[in-house]
Amino acid sequence: MTLDSRISITKRIMEALGDANINKIGVWGSPGVGKSTLMKEIFRKAKEESLFDEVALANVTESPNLSQIQEEIANMLDLKLDPNCKAEMVRAGHLRARLEKDKEKKILVILDDIWKRLDLEQVGIIPSERCKVLLTSRDRHVLASEMVNEENSFKLDDLGEEEAWILFEKMAGDSVKGDLDLRNTAIEVANACRGLPIALVTVSRALKNQNSGAWKDALVQLTRANPEHDTKIWSPVYTCIELSYTHLVGKELQSLFLLCAREGYYISYQDLLRYGFGLCLFHGIDTLDEARNRLETSVRDLQDACLLLQSPHSSEEFYMHDLVRHVATIIAKNDYNMFVMRGDGGQKAWPDVDSLKRCEALSIHGGDHIHDKYLNEIECPKLRYLYVQCESQYLTTRSSSFQGMDKLEVLSLRNIQLSSLLPLTNLQTLCLDGCKLGDIHWIGELKTLVILSLARSDISNLPGEIGSLTGLRLLDLTDCSKLKVIPPNVLSSLVKLEELYMRNIKVQWEVEGPNNEGKNASLVELKKLSHLITLEIDIKDANNLPKDLFSKELERYKICIGHMRGLYFWYRGEEAGFSRSLHFKLNMSSSQLDFGIKMLLKRIEYLYLDESNSTNSVLHELDREDFQQLKRLHILRSCHLPELRTSLKNLKPEAFHYLKN
Repeated sequence: MTLDSRISITKRIMEALGDANINKIGVWGSPGVGKSTLMKEIFRKAKEESLFDEVALANVTESPNLSQIQEEIANMLDLKLDPNCKAEMVRAGHLRARLEKDKEKKILVILDDIWKRLDLEQVGIIPSERCKVLLTSRDRHVLASEMVNEENSFKLDDLGEEEAWILFEKMAGDSVKGDLDLRNTAIEVANACRGLPIALVTVSRALKNQNSGAWKDALVQLTRANPEHDTKIWSPVYTCIELSYTHLVGKELQSLFLLCAREGYYISYQDLLRYGFGLCLFHGIDTLDEARNRLETSVRDLQDACLLLQSPHSSEEFYMHDLVRHVATIIAKNDYNMFVMRGDGGQKAWPDVDSLKRCEALSIHGGDHIHDKYLNEIECPKLRYLYVQCESQYLTTRSSSFQGMDKLEVLSLRNIQLSSLLPLTNLQTLCLDGCKLGDIHWIGELKTLVILSLARSDISNLPGEIGSLTGLRLLDLTDCSKLKVIPPNVLSSLVKLEELYMRNIKVQWEVEGPNNEGKNASLVELKKLSHLITLEIDIKDANNLPKDLFSKELERYKICIGHMRGLYFWYRGEEAGFSRSLHFKLNMSSSQLDFGIKMLLKRIEYLYLDESNSTNSVLHELDREDFQQLKRLHILRSCHLPELRTSLKNLKPEAFHYLKN
């Protein structure tokens, strides 16, 4: 097929093959994206265009047979290996001698579908200027283990919508060219394949010359995760993707993959961390920071395996190919009693009573179609994970809604009107984001909590009972825009706290020390949190800043000091991709910045300065050793530009080393 995307990558690979300095090239991509088809095209072109004197292609597969690989290569090179010789080292020697026989000949060896590192010398191949090797894999890690440089590694992407339809229509033939209604259904079916070539080819061939009923049924199978995988529509697609899942190394990585499938279309990194930690998914982990490091590695592994994709909108979000998510949902349901209900074309009907009694995880997305009585009457004694999100209305729960869920470890409710929770004696993670909460003094009874998020909820007073949750590792109060009161000594009681989020709240911090008798907490309390390494906070009045407030232990911070007015949400969008950011609107010199701020500047990545009321430029007066990791600098309304120019001329070479804009 003359598809532009395939023509383009073929051209790039052929150019790399013609480069005398490159002897190993890799191609990687998701299961079913067309890597093997591309290799057949490369094989044909390499022979046709006489770029190589000889070309050999061998299929490695997930269970490589060294003797068989050697046999395939030898046959294509007209080398007869002794069938009675079973010693792979001897056969490798014969193959190597054949490849090195004629020093004038150029040879290309294509090894397709590699799942793990393959010792090329054991096969009998030594890459060189005249003997080049082209490898394909689903996993970028495998190519790296074969010492393929990243610049010589090409990713094969899914087809775009236009190319997908060209391929689909070609395979389906005349059956989609006559009846207009059938053609419209065919377009929907093609779109449901989401540009994955194996799905486009399999489905179009299976439906060729079928009636409209068969086409409509195929659309249901492709857009819902409930069909079994033994149908002719699903079987090739399911098997292809499932194989990648089964080859993920370890139950931990497989469990994370299935957790991703239970989330929304865009998968938040923060949610994965909070839910995964609450489910004890990360083995051998004691702290939230250790879990974060493990999660970063695991997410990269899933991305390298093409089972998780980076969101185009945020570095903190990911998504799954629709068909990958469908397969993952089926695996989760059949093997682990996990159910996902979606209001966007997925499963909508409640699982039956017996299924709910076995259910260990239940996710409900777009729950507007679910009547309150369903959520308030379910019986799930084995449930460990429950996620409910409503879109346009508030679903009301009763205190009895979670009765009998003694094994519940993670509870995440979004846009829910919550009256109270029964004591859930095993609950680790509680997220009530965007909920109507009312009186939540009962929260102090959830003694096992390690993660609590009330982000975007309507809470106005933080209950003092939260101070009794001394095992908390994370507290999120982001965008609780009605929150005005945090009682004294509550925050300082959370002695294990590692992450604290308090952006866009209306609390007026007390100026007094930790023993003040005011109605609100003092910022001094933060100094007692010796394990705190992540802090997001807005401090509108700089007079409330205690000395040495910010610890050198902080690894991640987003701190705003001074009133931001209408720029608040714009600024937050600007800083989203950075781990460490500061916003100043101060009327002070660097000599007054003794709150730990100068220490933070040495590792800061994003700095926003509003100097409209400043008598001196903070930037001009700071040490030249600062800003060594600064990536973005924004200066607003500064009247000190001459000073800044002078300052920039006197900088040490390492200052502003990473600054991009």
